[in-house]
Amino acid sequence: MQDFIQTLSEEFENIYFIEGEGKGNYPYSHSLLVGNTLIDTGVSGRRLRKIQKDFQIKTVVLSHWHEDHISGNNLFPSAKFICHEKDKIPIEDITQMFPYYRVQGEKAGEEFKTLFDMFGMQNTKISAFIADNEIIEIGNSLKLKVIHSPGHTAGHCGFIELNSKIAFFGDMDLTRFPYYASIDSNLMEYENSIDKLKDLGAETVVLGHKNPVYGKNNILSELDNFKSVIFKRDERILSNLSEKKHIRPIDLKGKNLIYRRYTYENFEIISELVMIEKHFEKFLKNGLIIMKNNGYILS
Repeated sequence: MQDFIQTLSEEFENIYFIEGEGKGNYPYSHSLLVGNTLIDTGVSGRRLRKIQKDFQIKTVVLSHWHEDHISGNNLFPSAKFICHEKDKIPIEDITQMFPYYRVQGEKAGEEFKTLFDMFGMQNTKISAFIADNEIIEIGNSLKLKVIHSPGHTAGHCGFIELNSKIAFFGDMDLTRFPYYASIDSNLMEYENSIDKLKDLGAETVVLGHKNPVYGKNNILSELDNFKSVIFKRDERILSNLSEKKHIRPIDLKGKNLIYRRYTYENFEIISELVMIEKHFEKFLKNGLIIMKNNGYILS
């Protein structure tokens, strides 16, 4: 067995954590292998080719449309690909990722194109859709339940194998950086999805960009910490608003209110602005701000 393929339970030996290249940091991600079903293909082409030597992958389940989770799709030409219907468009046509990220015509868009070319990314035909609470039967004993957890993307899904209580949260990844910066992201749905995942009763969780978390209490604590990051962002953004001066999201662009420092600056400044807009939508919905003279003031 390859060292990046790890069993998660002595009782359930056919469920594996697949560690992504570079410890699963972007532009890679971790995967979960349940029997002959692989969740996400972002671990790296090199590792996927090694997996193919040991496992017959018949079905690929995509947690969502982001490039670091679907970059290896082209290596499974005979597999059946499934995802939530709301994430179909940019998976079947990867050029749609540019408007989804709001990078069309921007330098960041050129950088994405270079990344896509480097991975040999291709459009992927979706064979069927998955839906919330659907049970995917795998082999004779494994039952993978779909948990629609929107917010990161509109169709983002997590999964839990019902017998082992092993879950995959995808990019509800319990890092210190909740991400909701595409046009189909929704911050309020994101927060609701965190609460939804807390009710699963998962005992082990595989994440898109972090090592697995073991134990119900640890998982619940990590979910609370994850949500607290959003609340701290609320506070930082609100501290830049006033009861008199009319502020628009664009006025807060490039102020490091979400990214403490920019690593991929061209992309991250755009992403930060989109996320700030999502916070403004939340503030408006909750009555914390009101719109006045094409800007916003504290209510």
